[in-house]
Amino acid sequence: MTASPLPEATRPTVSIGFIAIYVLAQFGIWVALLTPVVMTLALRVGDIASEAEKGRWLGIILAIGGFVALVATPVCGALSDRTRSRFGRRRPWLVGGLVVAGAGLLLLGLAPNLLLLGLGWIICQAGFNAMQAGCLPILPDVIPVRWQGRVAGMLGMTSTMGTFAGSWITQYTQGSSLLMFLAPFAITVAAIGALCLILPDRPAQIRLEDGGDDHRRLGPLALLRAIGAPFRDWDFSWAFTSRFLIMMAWSFLLTYQLFFLTDQLSLPRGEAMRVMVKSMAIIATATIAISLIGGFITDWTGRRKPLVFLAATLEAAGFLTIAFAPSVPQFLVGVAMAGIGKGLYFAVDLALLAAILPRPEDSAKDMGVFQIANSLPQSLAPAIAPIILAIGSASGDDYAVLYVVGCGFALLGAITICPVRRSR
Repeated sequence: MTASPLPEATRPTVSIGFIAIYVLAQFGIWVALLTPVVMTLALRVGDIASEAEKGRWLGIILAIGGFVALVATPVCGALSDRTRSRFGRRRPWLVGGLVVAGAGLLLLGLAPNLLLLGLGWIICQAGFNAMQAGCLPILPDVIPVRWQGRVAGMLGMTSTMGTFAGSWITQYTQGSSLLMFLAPFAITVAAIGALCLILPDRPAQIRLEDGGDDHRRLGPLALLRAIGAPFRDWDFSWAFTSRFLIMMAWSFLLTYQLFFLTDQLSLPRGEAMRVMVKSMAIIATATIAISLIGGFITDWTGRRKPLVFLAATLEAAGFLTIAFAPSVPQFLVGVAMAGIGKGLYFAVDLALLAAILPRPEDSAKDMGVFQIANSLPQSLAPAIAPIILAIGSASGDDYAVLYVVGCGFALLGAITICPVRRSR
């Protein structure tokens, strides 16, 4: 049981206002999800755990949450494709995810120990990824193909904008554990609420032809087969691999930036947070500018792969610069290089994905499966980081080695986009 995206000629007219609210909704999801990843979760772990154990506990909590995200997004996507509610098939997951994520953030702000802090992050990941399952497929569902590059470019810059906005807000809320998590979430509530009001959504229809499944047969085994199905497609598998490798590199930067500044560059915590705000501002500026330009270029030329390759290479150069940064200015130069690459990458990657989806009627499920490439690194990067840090500690450059490894992941991400066939 599925509902195909509307044919190009019969899709509702998409206004500039709708696109703006759609982009704002994606920004709202990222600002509340990534602020804990980049800053506030590390601050809370630092408050509860000992100095010697804070890095290990942060990695454990993020790894468990990443595993939840890995499972939640494709499962919620598959269920969204089959949702027959009179409110549509995307809207219930947007609203339901919003409620669950809010409960998780409340627990994060109030948790008195690491166990409850970890539970709160698990709940958050479940809620936010349910929202993603309803939000991401709007691109292939509703947006005309001729605009998808530009809209993908705008969507691509929202994660960086969310990170910067969350870092800026945290400057003023760090005195309250609860406000640190709930203040960014207020943006999420407003943005998702607005999107739900104007979204041209419709319930899924029973469709048994072409191998479609009735919702009554979506048991555990059928669900596993559905999640694994897109990996039988050559292009999807290579695009997934490329995204996974690039996000592994970014997971190192986002998760360990604060510790790099305090431990590698020996900055006091307050000064390190101010540098992080500058870092996020640089990434945001570079990402916004390049995402918009890249989106127009990819729609104009019809080319996706060369821009993805260039973007990943620029990111790798940025990570390498950070690894050998002896001071804050050089660190910020590396951040700027990586930010330019990130902006170009996210300007093109979603448009490439929309063009190679194996089954358009399973867009939410397949895009949810693709999101595993975002979520899995959140688990794997913190899990392997202690091994890399242990190797680096022998030379006294713990976090430098971490970013050299990140550079290698980004370069591999550039190479693995080349075999994709259905997109130029």
